Amino acid sequence: MAKKVLIVDDDISTVKFLTAALEENGYEALQAYNGREGLEKIESENPDLVLLDVMMPKKTGFVLIKQLRRNEKYKDLPVIMLTGVAEVLEDLDAQSGDTHERPYDSLREVLRKTIKEMRDEGLLNPDMFIDKPIDPELIIAKIKELIGT
Repeated sequence: MAKKVLIVDDDISTVKFLTAALEENGYEALQAYNGREGLEKIESENPDLVLLDVMMPKKTGFVLIKQLRRNEKYKDLPVIMLTGVAEVLEDLDAQSGDTHERPYDSLREVLRKTIKEMRDEGLLNPDMFIDKPIDPELIIAKIKELIGT
C-alpha cells in the first residue's frame, strides 16, 4: 500500500504540481486547500507525512503545526513546511530599485521572530522548510528520507 502524503496549500497549481510529483514516485497524494481542511484530512485520512504551506486562509500553517505538536496523536507526524514568503520578499526588494531602503525588512524580522518563538516553545519543529518554487527532486528526496517509499 502506498504511503499517504497530505498537501495542504491554497495554491491550486502547487497542489497539482506536488500531486503529480508524489504520484510519479509511488505515493498517494491527498489534498487540502486551507488549514482547517488540512486538519480534517489529517484526522480522517491519517497521512504518513504533511506538506504544509505557511500562508493560507482559514488557519495558517503556523497555527496548524502548533495544533499538531500539542496533540499527542500527531506530535510526531512528519511535516515539511512550504513557504513562498522569501520569494515574494525578494521580488518586492528587487522592485524597490537602487534605493538602499528595504521596506520589507520589518516583515522579515517579524517572521524570523515568530519562527524563533515557536521553536523556543517547542511548537514549531517541522522536519524541513522548503522555499517556493519547489524543487521536486529535493522534496521527494526529503520525503523518502522521512517516511521511505
